[in-house]
Amino acid sequence: MRLGPGDSPSDARSWFAPPDQVPQPRRPELVARSEPSRISGWASARCDEIVGDLRGVLWRFVEGVAGPLYPGLGPAVAAAGRVTKWGPVLVGLNDGRGADVKIGLTGSEHLGLWLVLRTRLGQSDHGPRPGWCADLPVGPNGGFGAEGVREGARIISGIEAVKPSDVAPLLLAAPHPGAATRVLARVDVRRRAGVVAVDAGDGLWLRRLFFTLVFPAHSDKRGETFRVVCPVCGRRRLAQFRGFDVCSDCGWLHTP
Repeated sequence: MRLGPGDSPSDARSWFAPPDQVPQPRRPELVARSEPSRISGWASARCDEIVGDLRGVLWRFVEGVAGPLYPGLGPAVAAAGRVTKWGPVLVGLNDGRGADVKIGLTGSEHLGLWLVLRTRLGQSDHGPRPGWCADLPVGPNGGFGAEGVREGARIISGIEAVKPSDVAPLLLAAPHPGAATRVLARVDVRRRAGVVAVDAGDGLWLRRLFFTLVFPAHSDKRGETFRVVCPVCGRRRLAQFRGFDVCSDCGWLHTP
């Protein structure tokens, strides 16, 4: 999505609106140097301090791709957006435990639609990850393909301009205050999982967040699916929501 004069990223109405004009050549922006205080503060930061400013951005993407990922859900999401003023809630699953990998989710209990996210603060997450973390190409060699929702698409991409302060907590160094920062989201339709990359103003895309969309069947009866211990890491820190469980330590995800 391209913003016009006077617009701000918070006013963006859709990831997939047609551009108003042909994009002009981009000029690289300098990035501020990394500060030791930023590095030391990452582990103690809460999830909302890291991704809170991108909550609306991510949810607009969710609204755009909900239909193709979960056929039949699109009209309900669109209707909810027209008649309500609520925004998605953000839950940090391992806040307060000094984790260098943040696991959380944002979404709507009303719709039962959630985006489960995982991000390693300030850098790419190369360590062991849950199966829903999708390493989709984001660099110039991989290309993006056309933006927007297309029938039969295997991968859906969206790009939105954001404020430098919105993405600063995800980067090793804060972007220049005047940088033309952008966010790219890509989702694999079959896996319903994807990646968020950040352009700090220099035209380079850096993977900073992995996500999956969850829309489980609602049920108050857990039966045999009830667990108190994560089967992957063995810790007793499962976060249990209506229809799905998430391990707040390793990110293991279970839906009936």
